Parts: sequence; structure tokens; C-alpha cells
Amino acid sequence: MKIRKMKSKMLALFAVALMGAAGTVAAIPAPGTCTAANQGQQVREYASNGSSRIYLCDANIWQLYAICDTRGRCIVVI
Repeated sequence: MKIRKMKSKMLALFAVALMGAAGTVAAIPAPGTCTAANQGQQVREYASNGSSRIYLCDANIWQLYAICDTRGRCIVVI
């Protein structure tokens, strides 16, 4: 029982750390670059600390798809 509680606390702290790192990443790709020709394209932007965000071109809008930490582990947002 204690192990299960510790696992959930560890996962919660990991999620908080990822969300904190997510705020240090560059802005969404430039408006107008998501067109019908590149629907489904993914763009990854890196922060100075090694974390990154992945944006997905969908319905002519760049949407945040995933937030990744410095080790390459990602949490899908959509």
C-alpha cells in the first residue's frame, strides 16, 4: 500500500516538474505557417534547459501536442 502511494506521489511530482519546465520553451510557430499543405506536421521547439514542446498543425492552427523533459520523456497534451 505504501509503495503505491509513493508511486503516485512520485508521478505527481514528475508532472509538476514537467509543467514547470514547459514554461521555459519558445513561443508557438509563426502564424500562417500551418496550412492545408502541411496538416499533421509536427514541429519541436527546444528550451535552453533541454526541455521541449511538440506542436501539431491541425485545422490550420498550431496546437500544443506534447511537453517533453530533458531526457526525452513526453506527456501528450491533446
